[in-house]
Amino acid sequence: MTSNTPAMPIKVNAYRHQKEAYAFVLKTFRQNGGSGGASLLMEMGTGKTLTAIAVAGTLSDAMRINRLLIVAPLSILGVWKEEFEKFADFPYTLEVLEGTSDKKREQLTKFRGDGLQVVVVNYESCWRLEKEISDWSPDMIIADEGHKMKSHKTQASKAMHYLGAQAKYRLL
Repeated sequence: MTSNTPAMPIKVNAYRHQKEAYAFVLKTFRQNGGSGGASLLMEMGTGKTLTAIAVAGTLSDAMRINRLLIVAPLSILGVWKEEFEKFADFPYTLEVLEGTSDKKREQLTKFRGDGLQVVVVNYESCWRLEKEISDWSPDMIIADEGHKMKSHKTQASKAMHYLGAQAKYRLL
């Protein structure tokens, strides 16, 4: 990490490659005028989630984001909650949107919390709730398993592109 990179706001000691990825993402965001997008192109099991949590925490601590949307496959939504509990060393409130579309809409519209507000949703629900998510107005979007958007013709991909254009920060 460079000397002007803030310490990672996490509860564990990160590995060197995680620190380097963290510094890379923050530098990329700074070079894009304080916004933009970046990708963590790391092997499975190397700590992309921890790195993404640290980036979000740093941006939250710097008052650059208040709302974070995480879009992931249905099978791993709960992993994000567990990883935040295990690693995040900054104030946050996290909600995994679950149940019917109506229940998810209700969860999203009633969601309030202290610190960084984090909503986790699956790709299918993301496009079905595109209007409500847009109205919620996330400052940052993390697309986990981003290959799910490989075709620009799918509803999920179209929704992610639309929402991503509105968010200040995007992390794949």
